[in-house]
Amino acid sequence: MKLTVLMDNHTEIDVYHLGEPAVSYWLEADGKRFLFDTGYSDAFLKNAKAMGIDLTTADAILLSHGHNDHTGGLPDLLALPFSKKPRLIAHPHALLPKQWNGMDIGSPLSMKELQEKAVLEFAEAPLWLTDHLVFLGEIPHTVDFEPAYAIGETIIDGQTVPDIINDDTALAYVTDAGIYIITGCSHAGICNIIQYAKAVTGKTKVLGLLGGLHLMEENERSQKTVDFLAKEQISALYPCHCTAFPVRAALHAVSPIQEVAVGMTLEWE
Repeated sequence: MKLTVLMDNHTEIDVYHLGEPAVSYWLEADGKRFLFDTGYSDAFLKNAKAMGIDLTTADAILLSHGHNDHTGGLPDLLALPFSKKPRLIAHPHALLPKQWNGMDIGSPLSMKELQEKAVLEFAEAPLWLTDHLVFLGEIPHTVDFEPAYAIGETIIDGQTVPDIINDDTALAYVTDAGIYIITGCSHAGICNIIQYAKAVTGKTKVLGLLGGLHLMEENERSQKTVDFLAKEQISALYPCHCTAFPVRAALHAVSPIQEVAVGMTLEWE
């Protein structure tokens, strides 16, 4: 599998791409292409063009969850000249309205608008995209220090309720030796994600991990997460996006991490 970072909080010196506090990755696996998240704006489109990546060749658009730093680029993406309506895969709650402190923080396009521009496919259960790549669907909370928590509100069946972000998901790529995990924000909890990815794939070894961990400060939960990840002995560890520097530093002290920047390419086999 080949992964190219189209959008991240960080850019590299002397590599002239755009950055923003958001996520977008281009994946190539088993002869297929996937776009995982769409950043905050159209900046990821400009980066893709500069990298020579034609996003209209994507076999599917995948959403890690519905927050606008992952869905904000949908209007500009879906304005591209696709040969047919692109397939868009997400959890059933990912495209529902989301608000926080009176601000809209969900997809800039409504469900109706998206249905006009894409073929929507909702996956609450794991969905295999290729023989080796799986969209994990809803992540169960099995780790005691990673319970569900709310960020703002959403509207489900006409009722405004706390948004526990059960639409948050991740991808797992399976090899003979183990799995690689790709996250957006890990609102579901990175340890929960790892446990579920192992259960879904039948693999016990995590070889690599890239994505946001949503650990915004050092606290008891972040320390328990660091301890958990250290025990996993993940050789290719790329925490980014919503992972605070002190948390990354604490993790690096026990399990060496790698930096992530726009334009970076990884090849995992």
